[in-house]
Amino acid sequence: MNMPLRAAAPSRRRLLHTLGAVAAAAALAATAGCGSAPPASSSTAAWEREGLPAGDGWASAEGGTRGGADAQPSHVFDVRNRAELVAALAAGPAGAPRIVRVHGRIDLSVDGQNRPVGAEAFRDPAFDFEAYLRAYDPAVWGKRPPAGPLEDARQRSAERQQATTVVAVPSNTTLLGAGRDAGIVHGTLLLKGVRNVIIRNLHFADAFDHFPAWDPKDNANGEWNSEYDNISLVGATHVWVDHCSFSDGERPDHTARTALGRPMQHHDGLLDITQGSNYVTVSYNRFHDHDKTHLVGSSDKAVEDDGRLKVTFHHNWWDRIKERAPRVRYGQVHVYNNLYTGSSEPPYAFGYSIGVGVNSRVFSEHNVWRLTGDVPATAIVKLWKGQTFFDRGSLLNGQPVDLLAQLRQANPAAALSADVGWQPALAGRVEPARDVERNVRASAGAGRL
Repeated sequence: MNMPLRAAAPSRRRLLHTLGAVAAAAALAATAGCGSAPPASSSTAAWEREGLPAGDGWASAEGGTRGGADAQPSHVFDVRNRAELVAALAAGPAGAPRIVRVHGRIDLSVDGQNRPVGAEAFRDPAFDFEAYLRAYDPAVWGKRPPAGPLEDARQRSAERQQATTVVAVPSNTTLLGAGRDAGIVHGTLLLKGVRNVIIRNLHFADAFDHFPAWDPKDNANGEWNSEYDNISLVGATHVWVDHCSFSDGERPDHTARTALGRPMQHHDGLLDITQGSNYVTVSYNRFHDHDKTHLVGSSDKAVEDDGRLKVTFHHNWWDRIKERAPRVRYGQVHVYNNLYTGSSEPPYAFGYSIGVGVNSRVFSEHNVWRLTGDVPATAIVKLWKGQTFFDRGSLLNGQPVDLLAQLRQANPAAALSADVGWQPALAGRVEPARDVERNVRASAGAGRL
């Protein structure tokens, strides 16, 4: 049986430069060795050592993606809480293939006794939110970025939350749900600078930011911006995310309070792929009830991303998603055989699906949109300074739709080309769009392997 190990989780984004030190500390904190794992349960035995099939999207390129398929019995772990998860991911030696089976729902926002904790557990003693609002009210502070003791205290509070709720996943790992209900809530899996990771059959929900940042220059009236994605890829390569479900859970942003005249945002993306991440396949997932869903590339200025960010999205279901499914900068992104369902009605009024950003090269084919209410075809693809976009064979409400023509109609002054400069060579059978809705509804999401 695997012995529970204790280790500390690392922080994220504002603390990315410290992740190596934190991971090392976590490994040193492990206090017991690992015995042989129990046999795989019948629910996972057939597929827990599967690698990504050959030709299944960009993650199959350049040697493919096997995750922890070659793990020794001593590196197959069964985990049921945050402490066990962190210990399994930190267990040495570094780089050793590992399989981590998640049983039930793991809450990442807990104390050392696995008791759920909220904002008060992370709040710096000097941070007072109502005082923060008074200090940085635009009528008082203007459009300057927040600075001073209260903003410093907010940042310290955020760092304390990160240290608990953000968990780093190492290279050569398969992380999977054992059973239909397995999942991870109230936190983030961070894949930073790692390679060869597989994540399958897990429910992810409510990566909640208790201390969102106020940016008075974001849009005309300022915005609240949160930090956390359910899964964040930062400079990660060869990653396969398959048969998972993602949402904001029981605390959706549309129920949050308004502050400084703007609705507060406590969730960021569901799955973001940024900072030179490469060779990623995202398949058979369900993303639902969320606002800004995926970034592929995080900055127009990140010219170093050109030639990277090769990502495949196929057989995913975006249901009641407002936008960014995905929004792409620089990447060669293949989007095929996906289902989009939405409505013009709040709280998740359809904004757009595919965002065509700077130097993006999106190759879209045989996708299906089922949209109700007042959603024009011109809204499906949105131009964000991009110049090329290709689509063929897609359907809108059962009828063929020329998405490039619709994009041109919405942007008559833009010089748009269908020549994205590449042809997908790594894909399974591309199904005709007429079959996509039935197949995706039956197969996408956690608990359906």
